[in-house]
Amino acid sequence: MTLVLGIDGGGTKTHAVIADADGTVRGFATSGPANWEVVGLRGAGESLREATGRALQAAGAELADVTAAVFGLAGIDWESDLPRMTAEVEQLGVAGSVEVTNDSFIALRAGTADGVGVVVIAGTGAISAGRARDGRTFRTLGQGAEFGDTGSASDVSDAAVLAVANAYTGRGPATELTELLCTLYGCRSAAELLERASRGDERSRSAAPTVLRAAEGGDEVARGIVRWAGRELGESALLAAHKLDMTEAEFPLVLAGGLFRGDSALLLDTLAACVHAQAPGARLVQLDTAPVAGAALRALDLTDGGVSEAAADRLRAGILDAVRARAGAAPPG
Repeated sequence: MTLVLGIDGGGTKTHAVIADADGTVRGFATSGPANWEVVGLRGAGESLREATGRALQAAGAELADVTAAVFGLAGIDWESDLPRMTAEVEQLGVAGSVEVTNDSFIALRAGTADGVGVVVIAGTGAISAGRARDGRTFRTLGQGAEFGDTGSASDVSDAAVLAVANAYTGRGPATELTELLCTLYGCRSAAELLERASRGDERSRSAAPTVLRAAEGGDEVARGIVRWAGRELGESALLAAHKLDMTEAEFPLVLAGGLFRGDSALLLDTLAACVHAQAPGARLVQLDTAPVAGAALRALDLTDGGVSEAAADRLRAGILDAVRARAGAAPPG
């Protein structure tokens, strides 16, 4: 039996899956963060070993049974990161084919038939990546606004706090976000909210769902923030498409990350209008499974048998069920 290992190692958790050639999930497990920039190389390696071991145990398998493995890891941002994390992966002792890559590429594979296309991710951070038919790849830096990646859920939250500050000082218009954020964070006034935010209260960076709801409800300030995020994310996706000479072609544009799970028509419409102005063949695809599915699918790509469309669909659905069961029906990570 062909078995593959897929790993999604992020800054808060690691998902591991063992799947067979039919796309059946044989084992699934979760462990701690595997971003070496967060927990160090030793911590990242421990998370990878723990997740792999648990997934194999659930599958009743051993590493010697694994034909191919793909590790999509946060923290592989520069060329120098690849050898240090590859060394950690090699310590696992996978006998079959092994690929180590930035986690944006497994999100792309999770939402496409063959890994060709563009993905834009808007979660805590933002990043876009793409793979052309000829194998060329491109990825933005994913290092935040300072390095050109904007439009994330954190950025939307920061913009909301700025809007409240501007309304408070009179620099900007009144907005429902003042009352909504005060309620969200248990503050009695805008002054209390802004004081907390000014002193590094990280809770102020979790307001994106509230902003999306306010925008859908008609608050013009919130709508302006959402339109801004949509344009930023659209321009990031276009950058990848231009770099890979894809603007004249038809290609899937995968949307991943928590901001897109907010079901904001305004966000999606703004992004689509931005992208279609220069890449009319882009087809928006909302990622409906966990990114670790992309690691397992890519691992199946590396096997002699490849992966059929039916097997890919079965794998995506199986992983979504496994993630929901593990997280108590929470959205996929």
